[in-house]
Amino acid sequence: MSNKQLSFQAILILKFMPFVLLAISSSCKPKSSSDVIEKKKKTISITEVNSNEIPVGDKTIAIIGVSLVDGVSEHQIENASIIVRNGTITGVGKTGDMQIPVGAEILNGEGLTLMSGLIDAHYHNSENYPTIFLKRGITSLRDPGIWFEDYDSERRSGQPLPRLFLTGPHLDMPPPTYPNDAYVVRDKAEVKEAMKFLIDQGSTAIKVYLRLSLGLIKEACDIAHAHGLPVTGHLEITDARQAIIAGLDGIEHITSLGTALISQKKAEVYRQRIMADSEERKTGRYEMWKGIDVNGKAADSLIDFLVDHQTFVTPTLGAFEYRLNDTQQDSTKYLGFQNMMRFVGRCQEAGVKIVLGSHGPWNKYVETGWTYQHEMELLAKTGMDNMKIIKAATIENARFFRIDHRLGSIEKGKQADLILIDGDPIADINAMYNVKKVMLNGVWVD
Repeated sequence: MSNKQLSFQAILILKFMPFVLLAISSSCKPKSSSDVIEKKKKTISITEVNSNEIPVGDKTIAIIGVSLVDGVSEHQIENASIIVRNGTITGVGKTGDMQIPVGAEILNGEGLTLMSGLIDAHYHNSENYPTIFLKRGITSLRDPGIWFEDYDSERRSGQPLPRLFLTGPHLDMPPPTYPNDAYVVRDKAEVKEAMKFLIDQGSTAIKVYLRLSLGLIKEACDIAHAHGLPVTGHLEITDARQAIIAGLDGIEHITSLGTALISQKKAEVYRQRIMADSEERKTGRYEMWKGIDVNGKAADSLIDFLVDHQTFVTPTLGAFEYRLNDTQQDSTKYLGFQNMMRFVGRCQEAGVKIVLGSHGPWNKYVETGWTYQHEMELLAKTGMDNMKIIKAATIENARFFRIDHRLGSIEKGKQADLILIDGDPIADINAMYNVKKVMLNGVWVD
């Protein structure tokens, strides 16, 4: 090639280089945060699996003269009224400022407290109990680890049911702790296959279980987040910090935080013990928690971490409750549980996102079916104030479920899931046992 030809090519390159660089720059330019958020919004469409089975109200209903706990205000609103039309809240305000639509069905709520329907973040099924829970104020629930088919009998029963936010079976590695409730995976390829199944069937969240490796937890989180789904986990033998950094949005059970509060050596001993025999956790967790310094530096560090990462924690204290009495004298279990309570108290005081889950209908210290209200009592005993408890049960859980745009508080435009309580639960959380009326989707539950 001649010098003349080289010079001509150099001129062309210099002439068109700015346009080439501009094109490259445009194609490689990182998306703005607003672009990413908008894309994420488009992928999020979390809906209860039985949404088409829940009747929508066709009436205009005015509930007047109530003490209103709307889920977002810091204080209750006295002598309030709300209007519900065709299953949607269309008006909220002071009774004197509200215009009641002509022909509306009017309910005088004097002496009653009105609040949003309760949301259960951690419910394990027992036949007929979803209906019982609905009648006791739980209008939405998440079952974090069960095949959809296991709710078929309830869904065919004709009985009213809460909104069912099912995860499908949890992801676990062999040998699974609960084989009947697990989707067993061994590598990334199997995680991808499992996630495709769970997403395609309409799972509303993903739950990872205690044997799943850290690498596979990250794989599940990456796929779930690409589809706008939250991931929560029962960890037990995986360090909570590592799992949260890998992408975990929520922690199931206060016991899942234990290994992040002890020395690495003790955590590894516990990990190997549970990997050898899953049943060992039933006594081992109490032994571990008995020795945890809930006011020490490790606790301070973990609490700060949970706050910084906005991680939702579902303590399910009722699942681990232990009382000393004439037939129960295990001081290790008692002291271990007391430390769990103290740590939850510290978490809520520091601003960790505590949400409420019943763990199902059973607890040996309370009548079967009242476990949700009992969990509220236990949270009160940790020092959590009653307004915070109610928010944990409603709007915070709605945020955890990613449904707070339509549920979790009493605001204009939201779906009408409501409960009326006889008494003042802000003054006494035990008033939550006095559920007088429940509305689901604008329809009173019989």
